[in-house]
Amino acid sequence: GTYRKKLDAMLAAADDHFSSITGVRWHRPSGGLYVWLELPGDVDTGPAGNLLPAAIEEGMLYVPGQYCFPSEGQGVRYNYIRLSYGVQSPKRIDQGIAALTRAIRQTLG
Repeated sequence: GTYRKKLDAMLAAADDHFSSITGVRWHRPSGGLYVWLELPGDVDTGPAGNLLPAAIEEGMLYVPGQYCFPSEGQGVRYNYIRLSYGVQSPKRIDQGIAALTRAIRQTLG
């Protein structure tokens, strides 16, 4: 369906753009509306870190993973991003992942 095409577009964009950045991993879901992106442990993807403003500067907004962990069980992780592919077109998904890649490279130095 439509969401499968968008998921495939997001995973293809992740493969194309993120694979050359050391320490960046993404999970390949079998469904849903999100792809989890994991950055090196010392990267804070939330509002206290440098990545979120860098991504916004590139025109890309994401959900910091810290807001998506339950209050009980595994502790909150600050180096995750929840990427949504439900609203954007495959072309815009690729553009967004490219923008996020630029922000990640800038943040990692």
